[in-house]
Amino acid sequence: MNSTTLPDAAAIREARRNNPKMRERDLAGQLGITEGQFLEAFVGEYVERIEPSIDVFFTLLSEAGVVMALSRNANAVHEKTGVYEKYSAGKHASVVLGKDIDLRIFPKQWRHAYHVTKPLDDGSTLKSFQFFDARGDAVHKVFARDATDMEKWNLIRERLKKHAPGPDFKPAGPVKQTEQPTPEALVALRDSWATMEDTHQFQSMLRQSNISRHDAIRLVGEDYAQRLSPEAAEVLFEKLAEQELPIMAFVRNPGILQIHSGPVRNIKQMGPWLNVLDTGFHLHLRKDHFAAIWLVRKPTGNGDIHSIEIFDENDDQVILINGYRRDGDGTELVAKWDALVEALPRSEVLTDMEPAQ
Repeated sequence: MNSTTLPDAAAIREARRNNPKMRERDLAGQLGITEGQFLEAFVGEYVERIEPSIDVFFTLLSEAGVVMALSRNANAVHEKTGVYEKYSAGKHASVVLGKDIDLRIFPKQWRHAYHVTKPLDDGSTLKSFQFFDARGDAVHKVFARDATDMEKWNLIRERLKKHAPGPDFKPAGPVKQTEQPTPEALVALRDSWATMEDTHQFQSMLRQSNISRHDAIRLVGEDYAQRLSPEAAEVLFEKLAEQELPIMAFVRNPGILQIHSGPVRNIKQMGPWLNVLDTGFHLHLRKDHFAAIWLVRKPTGNGDIHSIEIFDENDDQVILINGYRRDGDGTELVAKWDALVEALPRSEVLTDMEPAQ
């Protein structure tokens, strides 16, 4: 939908009245706009513009106590309840290293922000801080909970209040086309992969090779990446709950990476969604949009790291899952994780050796 056919604020509010139960993200998509553009239509009602000053925000947020952190992409929603502890600012990446809330933040993407006081059917309200990128796609949301210190919460709201006119959301840029890697590029990829000393080198390896993450995994060879069957994700979560085996679950979008470190216990299938519904951690995965599930082996100086990586039909990563290593070596737990993922069912489909387009 181009700028001349976008619905105005009145049309957006009318759509909300006609669809009171629909989630904002879904209704925005139906209207052909982003979630940020949707919220902008309700400024002056239950939405307020605030400054996206994340250093101020995260420094003060720790004082508000227990809240819920939500990060998502198109096919995964990651929710953690806890306190935003140990915020450290960086020019290109900032971090929150709390006991429960663990984030890697990429400030360049945090362009617009709102405070939302959403009215609920029972007469109460749901309060949240919501952050968006230049286009208006959600980057991160923070929701108040019963244990939240609302006095401190409201101090943040007042400190960041914005009186400037509404944002000028930018249209989505053109999708970058993936080029066919040359044989020389694939040889260089395998050489770099084989000599990794740390998993943090993986992203720089991809940048240097100019090969997308999914193409690199698809093309590197079965000694490093094996495609799993479509039911492997469900089997994995059932086994994790059964064995009470802790994991590290990473969900990202361009502005943030949110991490859960710990067990998953209460696994529920609801329609197309595979859900973890644990106290303090909810995960929602749109399994009917899984296009490929991979068991990936990355060499490091401390031994191989085995990961499960799931991609959607657009070759975007849905979720990355590793064995639990947060408290140190964790050799026994890692060995159990390695055995579990090695036993997952393999795909009967031959790996496509053409890069994704």
